[in-house]
Order: sequence, then C-alpha cells, then structure tokens
Amino acid sequence: MKTLVVIRHAEKHQDGSKDPKLSALGEQRAQALIKALSGLPVSQLIASNYQRTQLTLAPLAEHLQLPIIIATTESGIDSHIAQIVALVNQSKGNAVIAAHSNTVPLIIESFGGPRNIKIEEEEYGGLYQLVICKDDKTNLLKTHFGEPSAQKKRDM
Repeated sequence: MKTLVVIRHAEKHQDGSKDPKLSALGEQRAQALIKALSGLPVSQLIASNYQRTQLTLAPLAEHLQLPIIIATTESGIDSHIAQIVALVNQSKGNAVIAAHSNTVPLIIESFGGPRNIKIEEEEYGGLYQLVICKDDKTNLLKTHFGEPSAQKKRDM
C-alpha cells in the first residue's frame, strides 16, 4: 500500500510574472502542511519546475530533511505527468506532490483516482490523499490544510 498526497501550490504573489513566489498567505499555508502531514511517513517530495510548487514544499522538506525532486513541465503536461508517475513508481514509500490547478486532477487520474476533480483559480489548501492498494484499487480522501481560501470562505 502506498499513499500519495497531491496538493495545489499555496497562494502565489500576484506580481504578473509567469513564475511568482508565494505570497505571505501562501508561506503560512506552506508551513501548515507540516502539521497536516504529521502522521504520515513521507519518503518523496515532488514539485514542478515552478518556484511556487517548490516553495510550498520547502518547509516540509526542511522538516523531513528530504530533497524536492523536480518533474519539469518543459516538454508539456503529458510528459510532466509521466515523469511524476515514474518517480512515484520508483519509490516504495509515500509521496507528496505539489502541482497546479490544472495538473492536480491529471495526477490523481493517472493513479486511478476520479476524473471529475475541478480546482477553481482562487481555491487553495485542498489536500488529496490517494491510497493505492496492492490490488491497484485506489481510495481518495479530500481534506484541507491551512486556513480556508477565499473561495472556501465565500462558500461558507
């Protein structure tokens, strides 16, 4: 049995660039990931080549003393997802993957999870825990880490 935790990067700084850093709220959310995953042994951290995914995992990486492995998007999304699948399959332990609103659903689907997940632009903090059993059956549990995002606050 293996557990994959797939998250969208934390809130980004709105500086108009293609590769922004995290906002102050995003930095707080990144710190909250440590507490949210405190009961899960993790052996692998995977991020895209964008700094917002890497910065989201950075506090957890420091806490666990693990490197962040980069799965590049330079050859397109299909290649990016294939890299993530290969990295996860090469490891025996549990993995945490920081991705983007458009790739989180694809990653979940690539491991046998549901196909209909949608993440709104203002939605942050969703924590998708995908448990892959020995018979390749998968179970998905969605929880949350950090404070509710602007989208969630409006829905309350």
